[in-house]
Amino acid sequence: MILKLEPYSGISGDMFLGALAPLLNAEADICALPAKLGLAHVEVHFTDVIRSTIRCRKATVTVGGTAPEEQDHAHHHDHDHGHGHGHGHSHGHGHGHSHAHRSYTDIVHLIQHADLTEGTRRIALDLFRRLGEAESDMHGIPLDEVHFHEVGAEDAIVDLVGAALLIDRLQPEAVYSSPVCVGSGFVKTAHGRLPVPAPATQKLLQGFPTFPGPLEMEMTTPTGAVILAALNPSFTQPTLICDQTGLGAGTRDPDQPNALRLSLCRAPEASESDESIHLLQCNLDNITPEDLGSDLLQDLLDAGALDAWLTPILMKKGRPGQMLEVLCTPEKSPALSTHILQHLPTLGIRCLPGTRSILQRDSATVSTSYGEINLKIHHLPNGDIRVFPEYESCRAAALTHGIPPRDVRLAAIAAFYSAS
Repeated sequence: MILKLEPYSGISGDMFLGALAPLLNAEADICALPAKLGLAHVEVHFTDVIRSTIRCRKATVTVGGTAPEEQDHAHHHDHDHGHGHGHGHSHGHGHGHSHAHRSYTDIVHLIQHADLTEGTRRIALDLFRRLGEAESDMHGIPLDEVHFHEVGAEDAIVDLVGAALLIDRLQPEAVYSSPVCVGSGFVKTAHGRLPVPAPATQKLLQGFPTFPGPLEMEMTTPTGAVILAALNPSFTQPTLICDQTGLGAGTRDPDQPNALRLSLCRAPEASESDESIHLLQCNLDNITPEDLGSDLLQDLLDAGALDAWLTPILMKKGRPGQMLEVLCTPEKSPALSTHILQHLPTLGIRCLPGTRSILQRDSATVSTSYGEINLKIHHLPNGDIRVFPEYESCRAAALTHGIPPRDVRLAAIAAFYSAS
């Protein structure tokens, strides 16, 4: 199964749970996590909510019957999705921790001793390690000295362990994503007012395409960013067939749908007549006619090209030139690109991936009064066939008998159909 994410309003841990858990029929498993983690007075609820007129699924973790975002609003915090931030302390671990203040080693111990499958445990530990390393790098302290505030809270722990459970359950064969909305402005955290995206979020999303979006609020949280980092999606836009779609709601309801859209997809089945190809292109304007002779194209065919051709073009400053195009399989593309760069005066190669639809092909040999002639046979979609005598075979027979190749070709076609 292929997972496609569309974080057009960002991503957070609870949004990920709300979008994916219903698709995997895993809501009951997520609701059972607090007991397995030994988190007393913690519960998970899934409800339908409306975000900008669209029905979405909301995953809410309550502690003592109260959702953390309600506590945040009571303290005038402007958190959006229920995010997590951490920072480092140089003091030791002998002091007591509140529920919302746990060290990285505390959380590792909690996960290692929880009633989880090995796959869920492994992914959960990886998520917190990535998050801890981002905080460690941002604050310049060792990993085992990192302390989390919001990420150490029960809701964030359930969000990330729940995400691990879902990823382990799905085990996607590939993951794709559209660019990530991170928001803008500032966010209040337990350790100060930080720019959006927060430092850990910024670190975790390095290498990913992002955009601020129209709203001044935190759209992607550290928990959402670490889930994305672990999934490591490709940001290409392949052709996919969507089988199921889920919408996971964020806490607020602003002017745009505050939801993460996830889809379970599959690749379209390739026709038996389709095959993947690469088209290599380069422009040539400083090469002699001798070097553009038949040897150039034949050398490329000998090197593994399916076909190769030259097209006259008019280049910049009115210079006449030639565009070389080479058709090849993806496996042959690197070697042929190297061959072109090595032997021709061009600075670069354009590679255009695609597919081609091909007819089923066979070969045969027929006996004629001019000898044995080789044939190519093409099977058409409607069941008919086309017959093409091989030119080299016809030419050799024509030279032997002192006749035009056309006469041999007609004799070969007649011999084929008379024997059918």
